[in-house]
Amino acid sequence: MQALVTVLPDPYYQAVEQLWAELDAKFGCQHEYVRPKPHFTWQYAEKYLPVYAELIDRLCPKFAPIEVQTDIITTFSEHDPVLFVRIIQTPKLLEIHRHLWEALLPLSHEPSLLYEPGVWVPHITLSNESWCNLAGAKKYLSSKDTRWTFKVETLVMLHLGDDNAWGIEQEFRLGTG
Repeated sequence: MQALVTVLPDPYYQAVEQLWAELDAKFGCQHEYVRPKPHFTWQYAEKYLPVYAELIDRLCPKFAPIEVQTDIITTFSEHDPVLFVRIIQTPKLLEIHRHLWEALLPLSHEPSLLYEPGVWVPHITLSNESWCNLAGAKKYLSSKDTRWTFKVETLVMLHLGDDNAWGIEQEFRLGTG
């Protein structure tokens, strides 16, 4: 599997790692993958054709780095085990997302349609396991301040290895080729 993401900058990278550790220790909430990097996902597919890198290199100069804000910790529904920090959808964020989706879709094999424009809910996953005490975790996290603001300057293509760990395949900078 491959995923186009933005890895969170400091100090939010460390904040998410801390939240993961607390959720694991207090509520048994572990992450599905071995040591993921704190991030939000633009899209993912089982595989992208290798020319994806050239295409993203051509797109990146068209997009200046953007500011992203988060607000609350929530779930997709009461029956969904995904607990996440919600990213506020702005016109600029949605514009970049739409351009990336439209450009990469022809190069993708088995893309996740949960990430298509109009459906995508930008978020930072804290837990996605059904055995997690979700109600307890959500209540515990309600006192945490997750109103964050950070700059998105990079896109990163990750790949899932045979060891169930995500590795960085290639990094791209917005505003440059």
